[in-house]
Amino acid sequence: MKSFLHRLISNPEESRFQKILLAPLSLLAILYGWVVGIRIFLYRKGIFRTRSLRCKVISVGNITLGGTGKTPFVILLAEMIRDKGYRTAVLSRGYKGEYTGPFGVVSDGEKTFLDAAQAGDEPYLLAQKLKGVPILVGKKRWVSGQFAGERFNSHVIILDDGFQHLGLKRDINVLLLDSQNPFGNGKLFPRGELREPLSQMARADVVVLTKAQEGDNINSLGKRLGNFPKGVPIFRTSYKPREIRVWGEEEGREASILGGRKVLAFAGLARPSSFQKTLSSLGAEVLKFEVFPDHHPYGPGDLERLFREAIRSGAEALITTEKDMARVRFTSAPPLPFWTLVVSHEFQGGDGPLFAEFLFRRLDLKP
Repeated sequence: MKSFLHRLISNPEESRFQKILLAPLSLLAILYGWVVGIRIFLYRKGIFRTRSLRCKVISVGNITLGGTGKTPFVILLAEMIRDKGYRTAVLSRGYKGEYTGPFGVVSDGEKTFLDAAQAGDEPYLLAQKLKGVPILVGKKRWVSGQFAGERFNSHVIILDDGFQHLGLKRDINVLLLDSQNPFGNGKLFPRGELREPLSQMARADVVVLTKAQEGDNINSLGKRLGNFPKGVPIFRTSYKPREIRVWGEEEGREASILGGRKVLAFAGLARPSSFQKTLSSLGAEVLKFEVFPDHHPYGPGDLERLFREAIRSGAEALITTEKDMARVRFTSAPPLPFWTLVVSHEFQGGDGPLFAEFLFRRLDLKP
């Protein structure tokens, strides 16, 4: 039901039937908009307190419910800063994680202390991918940020999904937009995907267009999207398939092995269509594509049903995303090969060096 509703509100071209079906949500969206507006006003007037950390702070977030590629972009950003010799840490809210303390250290950059169920799938994935970068979870980012500064002596703190977290000052506000479907139907939650009115894009210091296709340029994307903050630099990134991880094997395989292979794919993402398109672009024959709610906790029953359906349909393997794999646990060897598609976030064209120049200049750090 949740997946069906999400597909409705993320569709930029609604049918008359969809408009009638979603009409009751319009009143709730108006109420939600009032609450959001009042909250922003109270922060702007200083009635709600905004705290500061002693280190540099970068917020990475979006204006929609999800699906813009925050996690892979945070990985790209953290690696960029780390590789220049600066100590960085990532603060996450730990969405859907079971950890209830004031803050938790998912990883100190070397050792992982919390699993996906405790930390949430995204912080756990960050901990697995980012070596030398501590990952922390906690609703109060100022508290976890203070600890990161004191314990890890961080030069730079990255707020994962921090665009709406107004309680902490930041040096750079990075706004991510899905270049293929930036605003869903353009309406506020729950009538649409927007977490805030589009006017709040003005808080962004830089816009990154994710999932940009080969050949896209800023002007063509700008015409397609049409709601950019004026004078704000814009950069493009895209996903690049890196490898296939096979359950039970230590070394990854070339992503090209998907060519001509029959697979059953599944994903619990805000916008799973990008995963489906990537599989098709690699030449996989996707016999069935199962969609689960975002952050879905896969249980034994889910996996049994997926394998049963895969065997029935003649699939050679099951395949999913890294984010989904963080929520999968096997108690015994799977009855079919189980694959994970690993992708990376990369800047398009010459945008990488330009973004790095902007980033370090804005942070007043030597690149």
